[in-house]
Amino acid sequence: MSSAPQAAASAREATVVALADDEPSWVRLHDSAGEPYDELLPAIEEFDAGPRAAAVEATGWLKDGALRGESTARTRLMVARGRVLGFHALASTEVELRSKHRRGLRGADPDVVRVPGTLVAWLAKAHDSDIGGELLLMHAVATARQASEFQATTVLVVDAYDEETEIMWRERFRFRSSADPRPRRLWLPLD
Repeated sequence: MSSAPQAAASAREATVVALADDEPSWVRLHDSAGEPYDELLPAIEEFDAGPRAAAVEATGWLKDGALRGESTARTRLMVARGRVLGFHALASTEVELRSKHRRGLRGADPDVVRVPGTLVAWLAKAHDSDIGGELLLMHAVATARQASEFQATTVLVVDAYDEETEIMWRERFRFRSSADPRPRRLWLPLD
């Protein structure tokens, strides 16, 4: 067996093992060819982030948008005991910051208004899961920091779904307002 098919088989096997394990693990939704792992589909279908508007949208996106491909975001799932416990989807972006914030960023040019970042396009946990949203966000931050080794990525960015979600991002995780014209675009330094 050549190395590419062998690696694909190994990744699929690791996904199956993680899904069946009692301990939570992170897996990719899609294989190296961009196809979702079939073994994850029943767990995705059962996923429910809860009744809040933002949670309903996140659930719908995971069951539809995420399965269509990885052209706009890469999705990681936390799985255990045959379930999706939570997920995040990340993409590249840029965000407009105020000059006082740009000056405080390590390695950023204070004269450049828009800085590169990693967008948390989606992040949600199953409403009946014992894991905390902090764990999902910590993994997103770690993934963004890994990406910053290969491309310019200075901040983590979220577009809060609604006012309630914006308050949550600000109060629980200390996200800051951007100068971006998009409403509710928030950011956090990665350093």
